[in-house]
Amino acid sequence: MALLSLIIFLYSIALFTVSYQVSRSSDEVTNVDIPLALNSLAMLEEIGDMNSNLLEYLSGEEEEEHEYFENYQEFIRFRNLMPENSKYHADIVRLESLVSTYKQKAQTLVFNNYHPNFEKTTIEKVQNLLNEIGIPLESLLDEMKEEEIKDVGSANSLKDVIEDDLPGVRYYLELVDEAGDMLADLDRFTLGDSKSRKSFYQNALSFERFLARLKPLEQKPDEVIRIREIERLFGELKKTGNEVFESHYLLNRNSALLAVDNLEHQIFNKAETILDHVSEQSRLDAMTSINSLRLVSENVNYIMMFTTTSGILFIIIVFFFIKRSIFIPINTITEIITRLRMGERHILIETNDSEDELSRVIRDLKQFQIELSELDTLRSKELEISRNLQIERDRAQEALAELQLTQDKLGSIEKLKIAQEKLAASEKLASLGSLVAGIAHEVNTPLGVSLTIATSLEEKFTKFFENIKKTKLSKSVLEKFDSLCHEAFRILLLELEKASSLISSFKQVAVDQTSAKRREFNLYQVLDENLSTLSLQIKNTQITYDLIGDQSITMDSYPGSLGQVITNLFNNAILHGFENSNAGKIHIHFSQQQKIITIIFQDNGRGIPDRNIKRIYDPFYTTKLGKGGSGLGLNIVHNIVSGLLEGEITVTSSTDGTSFDIQIPKALSSDKIIS
Repeated sequence: MALLSLIIFLYSIALFTVSYQVSRSSDEVTNVDIPLALNSLAMLEEIGDMNSNLLEYLSGEEEEEHEYFENYQEFIRFRNLMPENSKYHADIVRLESLVSTYKQKAQTLVFNNYHPNFEKTTIEKVQNLLNEIGIPLESLLDEMKEEEIKDVGSANSLKDVIEDDLPGVRYYLELVDEAGDMLADLDRFTLGDSKSRKSFYQNALSFERFLARLKPLEQKPDEVIRIREIERLFGELKKTGNEVFESHYLLNRNSALLAVDNLEHQIFNKAETILDHVSEQSRLDAMTSINSLRLVSENVNYIMMFTTTSGILFIIIVFFFIKRSIFIPINTITEIITRLRMGERHILIETNDSEDELSRVIRDLKQFQIELSELDTLRSKELEISRNLQIERDRAQEALAELQLTQDKLGSIEKLKIAQEKLAASEKLASLGSLVAGIAHEVNTPLGVSLTIATSLEEKFTKFFENIKKTKLSKSVLEKFDSLCHEAFRILLLELEKASSLISSFKQVAVDQTSAKRREFNLYQVLDENLSTLSLQIKNTQITYDLIGDQSITMDSYPGSLGQVITNLFNNAILHGFENSNAGKIHIHFSQQQKIITIIFQDNGRGIPDRNIKRIYDPFYTTKLGKGGSGLGLNIVHNIVSGLLEGEITVTSSTDGTSFDIQIPKALSSDKIIS
């Protein structure tokens, strides 16, 4: 387990290290490199769109101003998505400052200085001037020019032709030319020709000069009217042209174009260079981090190969270790328990000095084997004694019956006493025999549990080693198997210790009751051992008992005889006190006052009727004659207490139960000869 823990610990450290490297590289790629690369490209696209917005705005698309500021907001949004802890933070801050300056200068030098709507208005005004003034003026001049040409061909006077018609044609031709030049000057002005304004006014002056020369030549009423119309149209042309020159900010557009060009060279190119650098470097950093992740992945593969190989070697080692130290001992334990249950008592059990659970179980089994052999001997003796007792008891009862029938005639008091003593001895041995039978039954229970656990362990180990061979062993399965083994060993030890304790307890009781030897003993221990064996009789009932007293009290007396007293009182309570009842309470209390020991034996049974209480100690007096009662139980109790134990016994009884009060000395005055 220590080796497995070490392997798991090292494996966990390796996985933690790899996981940390993967996490760090992944965070670097996810949170720094990729955001830098993507957002820098997005920012580069936005400032490119901003530059395009300026150029398209100057070409007359007024809505590009709104697009420009939307693109700037997008630029700021992508800027806020840039990681603050990157190594390009200083470049990003510098870029942000450049773009902010770019935006401020574009606002001041372009959007505040030039408005495409003004240019549209001027172009529309020039177009209207051409349609409403220019075309009618040129048409009227052409018409009057054609009339002058016709007059030249129809004139009779050469003088009129030279002084009137030919100059008129010339002046009309000049006026048409000057009017066309004025309209052309307006067109060139809207296209950005700054010199067209001066040309317009020069052509207007020439138009006025030629018109002034023409007017004296046109004196006919209809000619005068048309000359006035020409003057009106010319006045409108000149007035509107002057308005165009006053309202159209030609220089502002040129300055805006120059500002855009300067912004592109001074700021846009720098910002573009910074973004190109950040984007390229972040892309390279991302590639480096990805290569690092690839290297970590390869290291993970190496670690997995190493841990797999180590795990297989560990499983092989565990397999042979468990087979040698667990599986084989468990098979041995199972075989020993099976053979012990089959009745074999001379099995060779090899033990060692190891302190592991299985070694302790085997040592306990060896001790258990010895105790079972002793128990078998006792059972053999008990069977033999039971057979002899049955014969003697039958003979004694026959003799008793014969003596009772012939007592008045023969007066054989001595023979009656002998028969009585034999029956008392039979009663003692019969009681001991019932204890032997009860103990034998109880010992079989922990032995059966132990055998079941050993068999189950054998199956679990077989399945465990099959999983090892199939390399299906996991940490959870191993922990579950380890927990199962510990629990099984715990129960196995507990059951074997229980069987051993039962045998040890019975051995002491049996020795005491068969030898009737005086010795020093602990009063509580003797009473507890006797009650433990007697409790087998009430195991499947609701009758309970308790033993209360100073557990340090010791006595110098006959523990076997005292146990016989307790046994007879216990059996008497069950047979008579709890007759026709499966529930009850027996209370035993003992105490010491100076050199006298007081033992109170109480039950809460139905009590002894007043008419019978004076005869309970009489020999052969029983209310259960022929139903399991011999009439000697309480007679033996009285004789033991008042004789062998040098004490006194009194009884009180009512419908609430019966109480026996026993007073015996702590130490006997002298040894007794017990027949």
